[in-house]
Amino acid sequence: MHLHNKVLTITMLSYLAALLLLFAITPDRDFSEAENRMLQKMPACTWESLISGKFNLAAENYLSDQFPGRDAWVGLKSAIELLLLKKDNNGVYFGRDGYLLPMMEGINMATLGENMETINRFAETFPGQVCFLPAPSAAQILQEKLPPFAAPREQLELQKTVEEQLAPGIHLIDAPSALAAHKGEYIYYKTDHHWTSKGAYYAYVEAGKALGYNPLELNDFIIEQVSDDFYGTLYSKSGHRFARPDSIQLFLPNKEQSCQVEYEYEKRTTASLYAMDWLQKKDQYAVFLGGNHALVRITASNETGRKLLVIKDSYANSMVPFLINHFDEIHLIDLRHFNSDLRSYIEQHGLGEVLFVYNTTSFAGDPSIRKLGTYTKGLQDLSPIAPRGLGKPVPPSDTHLL
Repeated sequence: MHLHNKVLTITMLSYLAALLLLFAITPDRDFSEAENRMLQKMPACTWESLISGKFNLAAENYLSDQFPGRDAWVGLKSAIELLLLKKDNNGVYFGRDGYLLPMMEGINMATLGENMETINRFAETFPGQVCFLPAPSAAQILQEKLPPFAAPREQLELQKTVEEQLAPGIHLIDAPSALAAHKGEYIYYKTDHHWTSKGAYYAYVEAGKALGYNPLELNDFIIEQVSDDFYGTLYSKSGHRFARPDSIQLFLPNKEQSCQVEYEYEKRTTASLYAMDWLQKKDQYAVFLGGNHALVRITASNETGRKLLVIKDSYANSMVPFLINHFDEIHLIDLRHFNSDLRSYIEQHGLGEVLFVYNTTSFAGDPSIRKLGTYTKGLQDLSPIAPRGLGKPVPPSDTHLL
């Protein structure tokens, strides 16, 4: 064997031995703070899992997730792709001015059709007012921040489709136009897919037209910055480790207001809309109401005689602190986690107004929307609502985190 072949063989064997040693001495991790997700643990090897192929897949994921120095390798991969002028990674665009922008996932048109039919049926049978606020993503509003050749066409088409399919009895709140009018301001986080508190404020102002309240002015709030080191979901997903962190602001009314926040499923109560302890954790956006919960009831001493049910995804979490200034009670339901009888709950608490707050992409692909059907179950003399044409299918892309 030639000398250089021996050197190559010894080098490869040494590398493999060092890698095996690192695997052996490095403890497995349950969670990646950088990627904000659970990591694959060592799978159990059984005859059934071997035959089905599940063990091989799990073992491959385990080796990938627990690879020594994984976070550093992910960051290096992202840096190389930036140097090569790649415009996206793992479903996230590398935008201008430090913005990370979500690519839209493929839309299941059957799920979208079912969701439209379900919400329309709900509005037909609900005796009170129903409003729908579509929360657009940053890629839809901040189009000038997108990299070259990246177009928001799919998101705009989806927005139009959802709006066209809403039943006439549902009050559509034009949040996209309201946000577009302020796109020069800090209305979306750069490393996270949510709107900022200021973005949520402009959506709240627009919602007042449909819900019939006079929104507070910006000078009615004390704006307090509570974080300057927030790295959000898009930072985690993209692997981009050179992004600058976001800041988080809370809009606190000048007029002091007391409220009680009840987390029904968790059986606990607080006196604040903000969970400040989350500012010391990775998911700092959870400072708003402690993140997503199946059912939250907020009561305030406003004496308006009004109660509002908000059916929502996470975009509503930073908007609700504005809304509570105009209602005695706000009940928040996240259908992804809610498993109680919706109709009974609404009747028990005398809820006469409903506001849907959903990111458009989230609404289109969320199968839990079908739980609204339990409200109409058993009601008589309901004619079927056939969904109108849903337009052209939206081309698939990558996933969008919510």
